[in-house]
Amino acid sequence: MDFSIEDIVEDLNDLDLAILHLLHAGNNDPVRGKVAFQKEVFLIADYIETIREQAGFIPHTLGPFSESAENGVRNLKSLGLVEEKYHEYHITPNGIAVLSKARSAFTDEQIEAIQGYKEFLNDLSRDEILLFFYVSYPDFTEKSAVYERVTRKRIPAAISLYNKEKVSLEKAAFLAGLPAEKFLDSECS
Repeated sequence: MDFSIEDIVEDLNDLDLAILHLLHAGNNDPVRGKVAFQKEVFLIADYIETIREQAGFIPHTLGPFSESAENGVRNLKSLGLVEEKYHEYHITPNGIAVLSKARSAFTDEQIEAIQGYKEFLNDLSRDEILLFFYVSYPDFTEKSAVYERVTRKRIPAAISLYNKEKVSLEKAAFLAGLPAEKFLDSECS
């Protein structure tokens, strides 16, 4: 059965639209893997209340996880709006067409924030992403399968985040679990 773009647009919820905006952000750059996808959607949900309610993030084996977001991207793939290649999520031309026809669910400021979250996380390693979330959102660590391993390597990961200019000196020191002066000493050695 074929669906028209208008039929698809009518059936999308705000979480679906947020996922499409995320994948469209940054010149349609793909989202690199499930961990990055979940954490980027988490930041969107942390900022936009309707997405927070629809996503329903819970603590999971790799930090914050939303079954609704997972089901949403799967549904968007089945509609031909998203494709997954080499563990990366891409928006398709049909996804772009649907997004351009969809009602404006978000303000310009919210769309800019979605773009910013993607820019922030999309080029980080899995351990850098997990460290950022484990330290910044400790309520989501209780079921983590890799918390101990990630936090054992927290200083090099925090240095990398700082050197990539992803976080301030204060945030990098916080992620490393060190006072700023000690962090600077470890960063220089």
